[in-house]
Amino acid sequence: MGIIDDVADYEAWLRTQCAVVEGGLKTKHKRMAKNSLMFFRATCFRFARQLASIVPDLAEAPAVISVGDAHIENFGTWRDGEGRLVWGVNDFDEAARLPYTFDLIRLATSARLADTLPISAGDCAKAILKGYGAGLRNPAPCFVTEDAPWMVRLVAKASMKALPLSHDLEDLKPTTPPEEVKRLLLARLPEGASVELFGAWQKGGGSLGRPRFVAAGTWTCGPAVREAKALVPSAWEWASGAGTGETLFKQLAEGRYRSPDPFLDVAEGYVVRRLANDSFKIDLSHTTARAYGASLFRAMGADLAAVHLGESGQGTDIRAHLDAQREDWLHRAAQRVASYVERDFADWVEAY
Repeated sequence: MGIIDDVADYEAWLRTQCAVVEGGLKTKHKRMAKNSLMFFRATCFRFARQLASIVPDLAEAPAVISVGDAHIENFGTWRDGEGRLVWGVNDFDEAARLPYTFDLIRLATSARLADTLPISAGDCAKAILKGYGAGLRNPAPCFVTEDAPWMVRLVAKASMKALPLSHDLEDLKPTTPPEEVKRLLLARLPEGASVELFGAWQKGGGSLGRPRFVAAGTWTCGPAVREAKALVPSAWEWASGAGTGETLFKQLAEGRYRSPDPFLDVAEGYVVRRLANDSFKIDLSHTTARAYGASLFRAMGADLAAVHLGESGQGTDIRAHLDAQREDWLHRAAQRVASYVERDFADWVEAY
């Protein structure tokens, strides 16, 4: 099936999984025509359906619990239970059990599709693999501390460029959420918080079209905001037709080598999280973020390794498979996948 048919097929399936916001899908379609990276981010389902046929040799790699939608803009910050600032993957909507190679390929492909790279595509793939190897040897969460000064600078500059939360909330459309969602939001606000507004909005890339509700209020004279986003089965389930309905979201978010966000939860078909100025995705469209080059991509690779090792007994099999690959396997795989994406993107732009 071509990209046009796959989009229609996936969205028809999505309507059976949640109360789709049709305006969000229209926005997604428009953004998909803007550039190939936005197109790639919005079409994880297409990637899921195509990848095994594009790189069949790498589809035989050991299977692990995987992000499923690893890309360069799926990393951000949060506060853990001790108040420490943590950086890493912060979206597991498409989590699935997959060959470990698939997350690495999607990450490297997204870097290749970016408008400008701080380093060459080949060096980017090398940096991801170097970080991944280091993460396999010493899996751990990535804390934003003075031990990693480049990370401190990256987060500081990104947060200064990010819109303050109060400004971002101006996008909210006042709405009364369904009663069960309203209960979820209220239950996760601090005791004594006063809610000033319930609203809905459309955010993200691939998740556009899914319902997202927000409770915005105050607590001890400051903002207290919670969001509930509809969680549907992974696009990998749609692509395979498996239909188990299992979600691995919390299993990955709370993996053994992660320092989880205590405000992040999955309940009654929604992902509920705290929204704050120290809990955000880092937008790599900023040149300040792109300037960190190989260090940033090594950190991304290391964080994926920490995710993949969330289940015991995986490391030995992964290392053995990695050692058997050519040195440039990731670069070559990303190059091949990117060419397919560019063709799909051209077809989409022409049809759109």
